Amino acid sequence: MDLPRKRKRGTILTFQGLNKLEKAIKIREYSENNNKRFTLDYLSSQTGLDSHTLCKIFNCNVRVDKKSLVKCFKAFNLVLEADDYQSPLSVPLVKPETHSTQFPIQPLQPEIQPDGDYNLAPKVSVFYGRTAELATLNQWIQVNRCQLIMVLGMGGMGKTSLIAKLMADFTNSEFKYVIWRSLHHAPTIEETLTDLIHIVSHQQAVDLPKFPNQLISKLMQYLHQTRCLLVLDNLESILQWGGGGYYRPGFEGYGQLIRTIGESTHKSCLIIISREPPIAFSVLEKKANSVKLLILKGLLPEDGLKIFQSEGIDEIQAECQILHNHYGGNPLILKIVVTTIHFLFSGKIDLFLAQGITVFGDIYDLLDQQFQRLSDLEKTVIYSLAIHRQPLFMPELLNKIIPPVTSQKLLGTLESLKLRSLIECNSDGFTVQNNLREYVTSQFES
Repeated sequence: MDLPRKRKRGTILTFQGLNKLEKAIKIREYSENNNKRFTLDYLSSQTGLDSHTLCKIFNCNVRVDKKSLVKCFKAFNLVLEADDYQSPLSVPLVKPETHSTQFPIQPLQPEIQPDGDYNLAPKVSVFYGRTAELATLNQWIQVNRCQLIMVLGMGGMGKTSLIAKLMADFTNSEFKYVIWRSLHHAPTIEETLTDLIHIVSHQQAVDLPKFPNQLISKLMQYLHQTRCLLVLDNLESILQWGGGGYYRPGFEGYGQLIRTIGESTHKSCLIIISREPPIAFSVLEKKANSVKLLILKGLLPEDGLKIFQSEGIDEIQAECQILHNHYGGNPLILKIVVTTIHFLFSGKIDLFLAQGITVFGDIYDLLDQQFQRLSDLEKTVIYSLAIHRQPLFMPELLNKIIPPVTSQKLLGTLESLKLRSLIECNSDGFTVQNNLREYVTSQFES
């Protein structure tokens, strides 16, 4: 007598199928639920599948009937295609997590390790604008599959907040690991590499080598096998003072890591956040299509206006525009100014402007931090532009610099300052922002 065959449940979603389903659900949430997440009960009623099966589908590590996937896709006007699912020979059976009534996307988040690799990213509770920048970064990462991205900008421009916002949107993406590390306290390259390897290896890597080049090779093995998003913030902390983008003694291994990630073939992406570029990055960017540079400028005027409104300052738009332009749309500086206007001047912008002092306290300290890192020639160039108050072309600027420098050296200096967003260049020549002009003149006159 033949025994009845046991039905095999051998299908799980691929990352492609997972992303397709998730995007379709988000679109439906936006159009039908005021952009709020569907509850698990609602999804169950829409798909005709019980919550237990839905949890298996979204977990992507517990096998289910192909018919269940077809049914789930059909509920959101999708067709299950061959690339959307797979039938692995062996899939670890994991007890599904117990879900509340919230939409069950939580299991799709990148694998966050117990040491809290993503939790080290700053929390972004309020975020203004940056639509174009976010679209560009998403294009580079998800479409162009860039391997190395450098985000540069002045202090307070919102570089860290921008990438934190970007990463928050990637928590349900194709990345298996999303890791944020700050270099503010200057960890050695060995410490950083060992930390990253332990995370992307799921704590399985043991007896690691001691030398940076060997650790980099080990890390690259995992970046080749698994798609990871890595972020290194505050790169300027390991660069020398005095310009040039040179690494501090003992930190040259970071340069090797950046070059290797930019030049090698792998599945992952490294985002570097810094106030200034490291040496040779421009050359690396020009050599590899997978390496990109984003220089973060100030907020758009309409986004800067939201900062004033958030503090209850209801002034005419022209006065807000004056402050926005004066501070170059720097969001942190605008927040500092708005707080001061609200606290000391009853929210009246005209009373604040009447004082004739726009660089003070934390704003002065913020500008001073970046200015003091410059070389003597870079400081001289900024001072020459600041006191002239009108844009200058290179020949005019050459005549004002004492002691004299060559055109070649001046050109390199101007390029370095522009990458730091400390000077601006247009058809009228080179100049500096108003708030930086005030800081520089007070610095040299004191």
